[in-house]
Amino acid sequence: MTRRVRKAVVPAAGLGTRFLPTTLAVPKELLPFDRRPAIHHIVSEAASCGIETMVFVLSRGKESLLHYFLRNAVAIRSVDDPERQRLLEEVQVLREQMEIVAVYQEEPLGLGHAVLCAASAVGDEPFALMLPDDHFIPSPLPALVEAYESRGLGGMALKSVPDNEVSRYGIVDVAAEEDGLYILKGAVEKPRLDDAPSRLAIMGRYVLPPEIFEHLLHTRPGVKGEIQITDALHQIAATHGLIGVLFGDTYLDLGTWEGFVLANLRISLNDPVLGPRIRAMLSQE
Repeated sequence: MTRRVRKAVVPAAGLGTRFLPTTLAVPKELLPFDRRPAIHHIVSEAASCGIETMVFVLSRGKESLLHYFLRNAVAIRSVDDPERQRLLEEVQVLREQMEIVAVYQEEPLGLGHAVLCAASAVGDEPFALMLPDDHFIPSPLPALVEAYESRGLGGMALKSVPDNEVSRYGIVDVAAEEDGLYILKGAVEKPRLDDAPSRLAIMGRYVLPPEIFEHLLHTRPGVKGEIQITDALHQIAATHGLIGVLFGDTYLDLGTWEGFVLANLRISLNDPVLGPRIRAMLSQE
């Protein structure tokens, strides 16, 4: 019997070196995107899919990610602007909807290791894996949750990439297409173009079966001593099956300074109030 996807894992232990010196004091996941921290959007996206528990994988010193979701009665009482009050209430609604759990990754040993650190909090349940640097409009997560709950198969979001970007991503090996989904038979991490089984790259939304933890336990470290989740995904595809969901709409990468600036600019230009003001200011330059 297929189980509901009730939990999500968010790897947030990274030091944010691309955003130094700001990240000496502020986790990059708290940097603002569309007037809210990036982590707010991640939790909101999960809540919209019926997820009830978020497992944050943190490094020491990043507890402010948890503090963001605590009720701040002083701030709420001191704000009389209706729009700001609405934004504060959004945070409180999320906190009431979602149980937030923290586990720690003591060493930066790769995404696979970060996921393995969440094993005790997830238990024997399927779970969503959400990379906080990756944002999608609309989200591919509902389709992945629906595919798991109807088929019992884990899956991931896929993006078609040009040849010159293939070596930057995990790339999937496709067995067939069925009902708008890709049936996968394997995956390889950052292959050379000549060795790539497709041009479909794995992006930062997954729904995974609990068996992934056993595969991660037996995955040998690769480059830099890191445990790559792609190696475990390859084994899951071979033993349990995996599907891929191709998204063709907007992808925003908040993991680089350029991506962060462009993402905020794109959102702001589409805002009915900010958009005209920004265009007017830029036209005067």
